[in-house]
Amino acid sequence: MPPDFEIGVGTWSWGDRLIWNFGADYDEGALYEVFLRALRDGVVLFSTSESFADGRAEQILGSFLVQAPNRAFVSTKYAPHPWRFRRSDFQSALRASLERLRIPAVDLYQVLPPAGWMGLPVLAECISEAYDRGLIRSVGVSNFSANQIEQFYELLNRFGTPLSFAEAEYNLLNREIERNGVMDICGRLKLRLIAQSPLAMGILSGKYLSQPEPEGVRRRFLERYRNPNLPLLIRLLNNIGSEHDGKNCAQVSLNWLICKGVIPIPGAKQIEQVIQNDQATGWSLTADEVQQLDDLSDNLQPLRA
Repeated sequence: MPPDFEIGVGTWSWGDRLIWNFGADYDEGALYEVFLRALRDGVVLFSTSESFADGRAEQILGSFLVQAPNRAFVSTKYAPHPWRFRRSDFQSALRASLERLRIPAVDLYQVLPPAGWMGLPVLAECISEAYDRGLIRSVGVSNFSANQIEQFYELLNRFGTPLSFAEAEYNLLNREIERNGVMDICGRLKLRLIAQSPLAMGILSGKYLSQPEPEGVRRRFLERYRNPNLPLLIRLLNNIGSEHDGKNCAQVSLNWLICKGVIPIPGAKQIEQVIQNDQATGWSLTADEVQQLDDLSDNLQPLRA
């Protein structure tokens, strides 16, 4: 049975130069400090993917894991690209991830939605075989629709393989999973839900109200969260935080997710970030505060292309 988590660490930025400016704004030494501090604070879930920086994120995490064996819970992802249609393609991808991570088995292996000939039935067979061989300790899905989650759950069940986790973008500026059935199906199937981009790529930290947004590719990602009424939400987050020993708006945003029964995986490139993120745990918003945030954020959902 997978351990229970309140919060994890996302590694999308680890090794990524194009979006996150790895090598200039931060380096591998800074990431190692993040890794050690997270473990020290009792945060053991590290979420990565073979797709992050073309596998570099897995390599960096793997170099840290050998220095702290058996202390971290590692999640990585498989991407069923169109050119991956054979069972051997799945096996090769899993083996490559394990080699980069320098571990004999991955604690959680998540599957992204099929994008080619390898459909859900074949994926269920492949992942069940790897689960039976002990290469995968728990199974999850990432960015699946509610129907895909239910179908994959049933396919895995035929092989006696449990589905334990589902991952999706979820934050105060994107609550789509509350409306599209994903949160409901996770509750019905008793899947732990992991929240990608829990701080909306830093928007919910409030920092971009007082400083320029980053240039380049990351700015284009941030466009989907822009909203003229965002300052109202940041103000409410800070006001609520002042009632909880001065917690900042990012910590309140993360605690809102925890109160929803969700595991946020905020990214961290510097030790200061992981220290701040970890302080989102160990306390709880009141039911009234959660409702206030729900009510205001209902009117702040970003426009989708």
